[in-house]
Amino acid sequence: MNKLKIAACWLLFISTFVHATDTILYPWYDEDKFKEDAYYLALLTLALESSKEEFGDYQLKKAVQPMFQNRALVEIKYNRNLSVAWTMTSKQREQELNPIRIPLLRGLGGYRIFLIKQGQQQLFSNIQNAKQLKKLFAGQGRDWPDSFILTDNDYRLITGPGHATLFNMLQHGRFDYMPRALHEAWNEVKMFEGVQVETSLALHYPSPYYFFVSNDNPKLKKRIEVGLRKAEENGSFQRLFDTHPVTQNMLSAAKLADRQIFELKNAFMSVETQQVVEKIPLFNSSKIHH
Repeated sequence: MNKLKIAACWLLFISTFVHATDTILYPWYDEDKFKEDAYYLALLTLALESSKEEFGDYQLKKAVQPMFQNRALVEIKYNRNLSVAWTMTSKQREQELNPIRIPLLRGLGGYRIFLIKQGQQQLFSNIQNAKQLKKLFAGQGRDWPDSFILTDNDYRLITGPGHATLFNMLQHGRFDYMPRALHEAWNEVKMFEGVQVETSLALHYPSPYYFFVSNDNPKLKKRIEVGLRKAEENGSFQRLFDTHPVTQNMLSAAKLADRQIFELKNAFMSVETQQVVEKIPLFNSSKIHH
């Protein structure tokens, strides 16, 4: 009888372990202002739902404290207070964290359109080549991968510590333009008075956005990767991208086919990400006409 009880306890323990609920903490700051995070959160939820059969239930919870991107990545690195973050990749980030190398923006993460101070459009409409644009100053976050790419391509740069400071600097003319991803500019122009979306130019450089987890959390990496690949195979990833309010109209709103696009090199990608980029047809600029 004792052996039966022991066996039953072991079965209960194993069952509980196998079906344990994963608690996954995601980052936040300036709640409900930066709408683009809603897309990444919806995609993360889709991945977790799609992997329930293999990995069981989960709880997706907001981190206790708000944190800017750099702080979030440090928390991920040391596997504390945060489980996952979404951001543009770089060689350094892939060395310090564990990337899920599936582009979250399906190849469109490399295009940048500009936010500019209201009334400055003619300055940009007169630009005919990259040499002229390089005489102006771009504004970017101090530690953003974009900053290193722009500097490496000989663009003039003024940096700031974070979004709020940068937008304040743009409003006061501290720099001329702020390159933003296609899904970011339209919400941000509503948030900050005195700025507008520039209409004639764009930059392009390969720069996928990934989910990142800690190197000490391989199970979560596997779960998200399995979920995203299943969502890709059954079409739900594409449907979310095509219908989510953040991403559904970004191509038509940006009108890339009507813009002069300057190509930049990205020397800060890992070999693995270079291989990912080569497989994404949307990185071909000719695709913007569709």
